[in-house]
Amino acid sequence: MASLKEIKLKINSTKKTKKITAAMKLVAAAKVNKMQKLIKAARPYANGVKQLYTQLQGCLDQEELDQNPLLKKITKVDSVLLIVISSDIGLCGPYNANILKLARKRIKDLQSEGLKISLLTIGRKATDAFSKIIYKEQGVEVVRSYINLQTKPSLELVEEISTFAAEKFTSNEVQKVEVISTRFISMVNSVAEIKNFLPVEKPQSSANSVQSSDVILEPNARALIDTLTPMYLNNTVYTDILDATTSELASRMTAMNNASNNADAVIKKLLLSYNKARQSAITQEISEIVGGSAALA
Repeated sequence: MASLKEIKLKINSTKKTKKITAAMKLVAAAKVNKMQKLIKAARPYANGVKQLYTQLQGCLDQEELDQNPLLKKITKVDSVLLIVISSDIGLCGPYNANILKLARKRIKDLQSEGLKISLLTIGRKATDAFSKIIYKEQGVEVVRSYINLQTKPSLELVEEISTFAAEKFTSNEVQKVEVISTRFISMVNSVAEIKNFLPVEKPQSSANSVQSSDVILEPNARALIDTLTPMYLNNTVYTDILDATTSELASRMTAMNNASNNADAVIKKLLLSYNKARQSAITQEISEIVGGSAALA
């Protein structure tokens, strides 16, 4: 059995750890509440842009869409750009593990199809994971990375990311761009998913097309599509990063809450061991005193 001093040191160390995890939980809770407000404010605009963009796409046939380099139909795919969104730091439960697992699976699936893969990573965890020599030997290259981002992404950063992906696509360096990120559902639930980014897919049905309504398009649907496409791509990147950041903070808050609860359980167990050891030491001292008294008598 450990000595009283060793047990006391473990108790004090665990209490200090609990203070840290409790503080991190409070910080994450404050940030996630702020991010939830941002998402709530951003989603109506995002949904409005997406709905309008989808309706305008329904007004055009594929030949007209092909005149926009970001909407053209791709017949053959040789290279794919994956945008992987992770966090810069750990201590956020399974958040990064889920993203990296999904990204590795997607890379493996694309490689089995004989496709060339390049990566744009957001967050230090994804950057470090896919910058390893093993991926370079497989021809998987991180062409651009972003780390130490602010909780709320700047519009300049969002535009830079979407423009880079668009330039890669329009120059035919890649024929497909996908985003691997986490969609925030609730404080205890988020889903890692793969979403198509480029080319912008035409909706399956055009039943809700603005062409079928009494709306007058000025100058025309084609011009409006060309104007809205950059806004649509920027908005997609912005909401994806917001979702990922909110999921990260919610996962960190949950992880730190679990760590604090575990610290409480460890402290209780150590206190029980401490009291047992202390009682045993007192009993032994009493026995020694009684034994000494009996010997003198």
